[in-house]
Amino acid sequence: MSEAIASWIGSSAMTALLREFRYGPLPDGPLADRLAALEKISAERWDYRKGNLERHEAVGERFEPAADARIRSAAGSLGLADRSAPLAQRYDHVLVLGGGIRTMMARAHLAATILHGGVSASFVTGLGSLRPLHDKDGDARRLGLGECATEGDAVDEALRHAFGAPRPTDRRFGTTGAGEPWWIRSYSEARPPLHVLAAPSTRPGERANTADTLTGWAELTQQSRTSSRLLLVTTDIFVPFQHCDAVRLLGLGYGCGVETVGFANASNQWVQAAETFAILQEVRSAIRSMQALHRALS
Repeated sequence: MSEAIASWIGSSAMTALLREFRYGPLPDGPLADRLAALEKISAERWDYRKGNLERHEAVGERFEPAADARIRSAAGSLGLADRSAPLAQRYDHVLVLGGGIRTMMARAHLAATILHGGVSASFVTGLGSLRPLHDKDGDARRLGLGECATEGDAVDEALRHAFGAPRPTDRRFGTTGAGEPWWIRSYSEARPPLHVLAAPSTRPGERANTADTLTGWAELTQQSRTSSRLLLVTTDIFVPFQHCDAVRLLGLGYGCGVETVGFANASNQWVQAAETFAILQEVRSAIRSMQALHRALS
């Protein structure tokens, strides 16, 4: 895995991306040092979230057309585009990662399309959080969904819409030792059986992030996970960073095999195409996740 990380940060696509922002090639040296240098560049130039803003709150920049095309091409070559087709035909678990209402419709329907197209899985589980959603545009109603007060509700409603699931057959609630709440809704009559987790945060006072939802799946769902074959479903621009998080937490931690796909953000009926600065933000996310994965490997 370290070799794959080194290949990614040393690729011609990364070199071209750095050149676009007037940075030279990364210096030679240990992989940890090269990752640190790249993370510093990404913090200086691509941290449009200013450390802690939500993605929808980020304010970026626009690029002139030729530069915009070069940036998008480089990001695509780094794995942030065209990642919707899985490689295998059989998985133990399909994990659909959480997001807002329209994002969840795109992810849930990609998962359903994959499974209705001949890929099989023993379980489908949606992973969200209790982050409040403010549906000021009335997306849930217009899309034929129930109320989506939280991200977990959006995951639940979108998966039910995509898979035609009935009402839940089981509900579980709990809190962590730190007092963080969570819940699970199960649809045992769906095929494959469907579960939705609103995961607790490991950082009290902050919303659960991708890593928290993956950890929550491993610790709370009571599903067989050790050495399982997993397919994660997300958005293509998030594939590199969320894949690295899953490999670190579920691959190294539980021996799972991990594959990650994402719907094509550039052409989707549910969401608008991501702006170029948002794609650069996810290049930064990938760099940071690769740093964490490399530390875990070391």
